[in-house]
Amino acid sequence: MELIILTGLSGSGKSTGLKTLEDLGFFTMDNIPFRFAGIILKDLKNSTKDNSVKRIALGLDIRTVINENDFNTFFNEIDNLNIDYKIIFLEASTQSILNRYNLTRRKHPLTKETLLQSIEDEIFLMEDIKDKANLIIDTSFLSAKELSRKIELAVASFSKNILLNIHLQSFGFKHGVPIDADMIFDVRTLPNPYYLEELREKTGLNDEVYDYVMSFETSKILYDKILDLITFLIPGYIKDEKRHLTIGIGCSGGKHRSVSFVRKLEKDLKNINEVNIFSIHRENERGNW
Repeated sequence: MELIILTGLSGSGKSTGLKTLEDLGFFTMDNIPFRFAGIILKDLKNSTKDNSVKRIALGLDIRTVINENDFNTFFNEIDNLNIDYKIIFLEASTQSILNRYNLTRRKHPLTKETLLQSIEDEIFLMEDIKDKANLIIDTSFLSAKELSRKIELAVASFSKNILLNIHLQSFGFKHGVPIDADMIFDVRTLPNPYYLEELREKTGLNDEVYDYVMSFETSKILYDKILDLITFLIPGYIKDEKRHLTIGIGCSGGKHRSVSFVRKLEKDLKNINEVNIFSIHRENERGNW
């Protein structure tokens, strides 16, 4: 049995995620209380009559928790059943969730004095399951299509022996530093393609910009040092059972130099075993290109 648990914060895109998993051939169940989910999985695993249900996706969130013991009891049950499961945790910034609730006018599952307090309380209550997640996806600036693509890539990676998920993110310092980054590298000291008219409107995804950025000796030296540090740290993170490593590469606008570096890092880090690589270009997703 292949089991994926899709969970996370209310308003972060779980419905879209479950639809994607259903399209991938998973039998999906949503909003089942933790205490009943374990019973259902046990019946499915032990059933000798129906062998057609091999891929299962459970949508679990704060609505499914009846008391504080349900969380540990559920995971103890599926561990005892020897079911290989993966957890995908969806989250978004508090402001993004506020905006989504204000737009849809839906009620938050936690009834507190204010919507903001409900969101903050849920973040605290879901911290334990977030710590167990195999993949955390921040949907703050993702379209439904982009979220679906990330989940498709995640499902494909789960079939491999992946111990660490590395998230590479290009960004522009003038638009703010990413708050979820574990480490940040500044490449603003490199020659800037912005000042070349023929490259200004292009990005690091274009070969002309990429080749220009990486043509300088200082670029090669800086890149090698960044790559060397990351590859040095990876075994330690794996040994420490860290599941996610978010690396931010920043330049002034997040369009040329940082994108070029993320592009090369993604290519080189994919050669490392037991590591899964995801890359995003934040300013593109925010419409800043």
